[in-house]
Amino acid sequence: MKLDLSAVHQPTCRLACVATALIVTACSSIDMPDPLIVNTEAGQVRGTAQTSASGSAETFLSIPFAAPPVGPLRWKPPVRPIAWQGVRDATAMPPLCPQGNAESVKGNEDCLYLNVFRPSGTHASSRLPVMVYAYGGGNVGGGAANFDGKRMAGDNGIIVVVPNYRLGALGFLNHPALAPLEHGGNFGVMDTMAALQWVQRNIAAFGGDPKRVTLASQSSGSTNTCRLLVDPKSTGLFHAATLLSEDCVHDVDTPQEAGVRAANLARAVGCFDTTDVAACLRSKTPAELVAAGGKGPQGSGWNPTATTPAAKLIAAGQWQRVPILMGSTRQEGRSSGVPFARFKAADYENWIRRLVGPTRAAEVLTAYPVAKYSGAFAIPYIVGDVVTDSGMRGLGGCPNIALAKAFSTQTPTYYYRFEDPNPPAPTAPAGYEYLASHGFETQYMWGPNPTTPPLTEGQTFLSNEMIRYWGAFVRNHNPAVAGQQNWPRLTESGKLLALRPGKHSAESSIMQLEKDGQCALWGTLPVIMDRGEI
Repeated sequence: MKLDLSAVHQPTCRLACVATALIVTACSSIDMPDPLIVNTEAGQVRGTAQTSASGSAETFLSIPFAAPPVGPLRWKPPVRPIAWQGVRDATAMPPLCPQGNAESVKGNEDCLYLNVFRPSGTHASSRLPVMVYAYGGGNVGGGAANFDGKRMAGDNGIIVVVPNYRLGALGFLNHPALAPLEHGGNFGVMDTMAALQWVQRNIAAFGGDPKRVTLASQSSGSTNTCRLLVDPKSTGLFHAATLLSEDCVHDVDTPQEAGVRAANLARAVGCFDTTDVAACLRSKTPAELVAAGGKGPQGSGWNPTATTPAAKLIAAGQWQRVPILMGSTRQEGRSSGVPFARFKAADYENWIRRLVGPTRAAEVLTAYPVAKYSGAFAIPYIVGDVVTDSGMRGLGGCPNIALAKAFSTQTPTYYYRFEDPNPPAPTAPAGYEYLASHGFETQYMWGPNPTTPPLTEGQTFLSNEMIRYWGAFVRNHNPAVAGQQNWPRLTESGKLLALRPGKHSAESSIMQLEKDGQCALWGTLPVIMDRGEI
């Protein structure tokens, strides 16, 4: 007779299993590290897992990538961050760098922080490609806190890094009293380089691949990227780049122009005739420096200093030959026309004469007549056309096309034009048709602007496409996405992608852009360096 011993052994088995489970659980709680705590060179940071309308990702905010540029480090190249003890909270957005005007100044001089966004569940061994984003704002405004990288990271399987950089006089003052100045006083550019160096040393701990870094940028961020493209010191820090609304010609001061701007700033803060100009300048608060402005020969924005435009060096092959994605909006200069609403026809004609000289003004006025438009905004609209096509503010137009051509003969280049005719725009002045003005495409990649209407269904479709195109370029250095309109490489055939709402993005051609921008005319004129400000 066979005895059934299961009833005898069962309690013992259950106890053993429970004990084993408790041991495993205890070991797991001890051995398994918190995935949201990451070791950086200066100390540990704790991020957070976030889910919102903009996407799901793990975020690590306000990580120092350089020591605070205050006191003796003001107007000095960035140095490595100061180490800290314990785990640093990385869940709050960083401050803006000082910015504003005489009426309102905001930000903190201690501002050299960056944000990291990575897909949920990323591990240190993931080795994901990395996008570092340099935002625009005329080198006088903007900040990392304005750009939510969760969706760009989560939807594309990439890591997004958005660093601050010093702005205005604190970022670009090139005054002889502060000599010797590395990079001609281009502290804001050096800050972006320091952020890229931080990525090389630290991004692997976040699951990123330091050998697959794309420096993405827009407007003045792209102006600064142009300088990095031609700077041998940045070799190996990034392996592809995007340039939005930039021609690598404009918004750069010669040393002489930088000197005028610096003298104007010193005069405005009462330091021009002092015996120790450097000490006087260092005694001023960030608010005083921001409020003083610092207008230069090329306008009120602050520019990097360079002896040679980057576009000239690029055309000569003296640059990092990395894959390039670039383009502009169809009506880059339309928003620039707003201040010209008080102009009369005679004012407009005099403005053109100032820009192109009296001998060529008649040709330009024939090509860009006041009568082209009607209504209260006729002159602002035609001014916008001139700004767009001439590329006089570096935003787009014919010089942007010329830069794309120069790139395309040396490296894989992908060119676009953003052509949404009705993107969300400001409501003032009432009735003003902004069309695809400068910078209006950024909300399609980084989330809606809280001051403008939400995206329509067709625009949301385009937003999804653009996010995937940019992500593909970061991953593969080619924006091709299965199921989306083919984005051709810019070659001798001159093909590019026109980005339009809904399912209407389509191939276009450089020939069409040159025709739209009357480049046959602008090609016979000297490049306009005057920004045409009132």
